Amino acid sequence: MARQTKTLEYRRARFLNDGQNLEALVRQAWGQFGTQAERTITFSDDRSSCGLRARDSNGNGLAIHCGRYTDGQGVGTIPTVPAAEVEVGERAPAPGENFLNSDLMALISGNHVICMNCGRNAGSLRIYLQQLFRKANLPDESRQFELVRIGSPDKLAIIEAVGVKSIDLEVDISEATAFELIEGDGGGGMWQSIKQNFGGAFAAVTARDESVEQLRTAERGTVKVSINVPKADLETAKHGLDDFAEEVVEDEDSDAFVIHLRDGATIKPNEVSVRKKVKLETAANSVSVFQAWDAMEAYMVELGESGQLEA
Repeated sequence: MARQTKTLEYRRARFLNDGQNLEALVRQAWGQFGTQAERTITFSDDRSSCGLRARDSNGNGLAIHCGRYTDGQGVGTIPTVPAAEVEVGERAPAPGENFLNSDLMALISGNHVICMNCGRNAGSLRIYLQQLFRKANLPDESRQFELVRIGSPDKLAIIEAVGVKSIDLEVDISEATAFELIEGDGGGGMWQSIKQNFGGAFAAVTARDESVEQLRTAERGTVKVSINVPKADLETAKHGLDDFAEEVVEDEDSDAFVIHLRDGATIKPNEVSVRKKVKLETAANSVSVFQAWDAMEAYMVELGESGQLEA
């Protein structure tokens, strides 16, 4: 049986109202709908996601499997008879079925989530659950959550032990942002975080950094900004850079950065989230659901034993 390598990623549900429990909400909403047809959410572009099945994981949470498809979309076929040229055909789904485009799987235990194929920043899973909660008429606060990435403790420990030489950031800029950043007035979000961490050394650092100076004449778009502290200089700024790097690692929206450590190593976005690669048997155009769920349960236990769930 062919096998595929898949990545299991750990996320944590963070609600606007801290009293919410994602597992309890999913169990409540899922239990209101008896069939996959009732658990289907259709989006504005005619794509649909539906809850195919679920499994109670014996105290380790609730495992779910969701399929994604476009109603009536055919599946492509490739002739296998040898020929100089072949055309890709299309076979329409039979009455009462749709072809699976992709799927996602997750194990939800309290506010801890192990997910696979859940989209960028687990957005596909989050949006599906939010819309399912809406369909189930759950309170508005049930939908006010994110599935945030949790920084790898190994990477955070490396930053603390080795220290950061510079951080390259791909950022959206505007003339106003540039003025606020360089002149020191206003600013928010990432820039405010930099200023707070660097304290009084911020102006000196940005004044020395040519890439930051590019913002002065930049128009709207994206630019790479390098925040850099010269060796053996500005000790306060060095500590600020280390603190800022830790914030970048833990920030869900920071997905375009390279952290350069003082020993010459680098840290990139795909290296900081808590994740595990597993080999699973292929099934249809996906993988074995039960093998995936078993792997997720085992991974949740591993994370609990290592203390990651309390981090």
